[in-house]
This record gives sequence, C-alpha cells and structure tokens, in this order.
Amino acid sequence: MVQTGKYWTLVDAGLGSADLRNPRDRLGDTFLRRVRPALNPAEPAITQVQALGIDPHDVRSIVLTHHDVDHVGGIADFPWASVYVSRAQIDLIIPALRKDMVRRLHPVQWSHTPHWKPVTLSETWRSRPSFRLNDSLSLVALDGHIEGHCAVVIDRENEPPLIHAGDAVMDVKIELFGGRAPLGLRAFQHMTRTDARAWRESRSWLKECVEDGIDVICAHEPHPRLSGAR
Repeated sequence: MVQTGKYWTLVDAGLGSADLRNPRDRLGDTFLRRVRPALNPAEPAITQVQALGIDPHDVRSIVLTHHDVDHVGGIADFPWASVYVSRAQIDLIIPALRKDMVRRLHPVQWSHTPHWKPVTLSETWRSRPSFRLNDSLSLVALDGHIEGHCAVVIDRENEPPLIHAGDAVMDVKIELFGGRAPLGLRAFQHMTRTDARAWRESRSWLKECVEDGIDVICAHEPHPRLSGAR
C-alpha cells in the first residue's frame, strides 16, 4: 500500500474474500490444481487493511500489474476504488474476454463493474513505455508474463524508487542476483508466459535496475523491509 495524502493506493489486489468463499467459480479448476493456494482467511487485502487500522474506504485507488486471478480478485472488496491498469490489459477483457484467455482469466472477478481507469503508456521511464499516475506512482511496461503486464514504480523520499515487478519474476533473490530458480518454478513461468522474448527482455531490464541500486520486489515473495510496514 502507498499513502498519498490521507488516502491509500493498493498495488495489486490479490485474492478477495469472495474468492475464498467460492474458489472453484472465481479462480477456476486449473489455477486451484496447479497453484494449490492456501486460501487463508487472513490473506485478502481488505482483511490486512483493517488489521492495520485503516478504514477500507480510504483505499481510493488500486493499481494492477495484470489480471491473473490471484492479482485481481480483491478489487471486489473495494468497489468504490478506481482501478488503474494498462490499456493492453483492458483490451484482453473488454468488451468480452478474448478467447485465448478463457482458461486463465475469470470475468466473474470483475462482474461488480469496477471503476476501470485504463491508461496508455505514452511516456518513458528508464527507456520503457510508462505512465505517471500521480506524484508517487507510475505504470511501466513489463511484458512477457501476459500481454499488458506492468511494473509499478513507487517513488520514495531520499531513497531510490521501488519497483513492484508483478509476476515478471517470482523470486527476486534468485532470479535477479545470478541464481537459478528451482525446476518447478521455471516450468510454471514458462507455462504461464505469453511472449518468451519479451519476458526475457523484461527480466534483463529488472537486472539492470538492481545493478543501479533500485529495489525490486515481486508479487509472490515477501520483502523483509516492507513486511508489516505501511
């Protein structure tokens, strides 16, 4: 979460409370079989927001890296929030879900008619297409995992920016610091990516950012400096 004034922005929404109540319809058998999510009732963002003592209605915006089921389901718990996403991601689902995405994306997760705010990446950040959402946040193209996948860049006072890389990597310590991911993780990444060349280019770009002293986190790995912190 990122605070802007007295309000908050959520970066990715994770699984929502409705996903835990009805996982088969909202997440799909393929996701449940391959990922085997814990479906922990403490996991939904709205539960964690409340645990921090924050009024959920103060979460006024959500920025999505992409629409995979484990990133988007939580938007239903914040129906009042504006949901920012790349134009390329919106084109996969509106006006109708593209046929090649039927098994991967599940429109029931956004059947509540969210306040979509699609953005065109008409600017540039470190040589990649980008769009600045406000003084603190930018969406930056990070293709490969799925069309329109983006990183979220968070500007920080007196520190280098922080990059939330979504699913471009799934283990920062191993994948961006010269290690080799376990076979199972590599197989999953190869199975879910939609453009191998773009995926490799995105990861090379992230490695360059790390070499330049920029912190990178990803969606599926807790960051020790940020865990439990606002």
